[in-house]
Amino acid sequence: MATIFPVGAGVGRAEIPLLCADLAALLRGRPPGVVICEVTGPERPGLAVVEAVARLRLTTIGYGWQLHVRDPSPELRRLIGLLGLTEALLAPGEGGHR
Repeated sequence: MATIFPVGAGVGRAEIPLLCADLAALLRGRPPGVVICEVTGPERPGLAVVEAVARLRLTTIGYGWQLHVRDPSPELRRLIGLLGLTEALLAPGEGGHR
């Protein structure tokens, strides 16, 4: 079972705890599955987006779920790679090596 969870490319650090709380509320009490994280919006993703995705991944793990980033932009892939998080945040075929 997959659940889509959008994250705006212009998300700020102050919004990350609320995103994680929203995701936790969505997952609570549901059988494990996969969360598809879609980074959307016209803005170029910044470091806060990478932090958001990383923290959302930790949230999914806490509920026994997995997180996959759907069609990450080249900019997002580059940022994730520069931070050394490719393997942790991107599935195979998206630049990851799981």
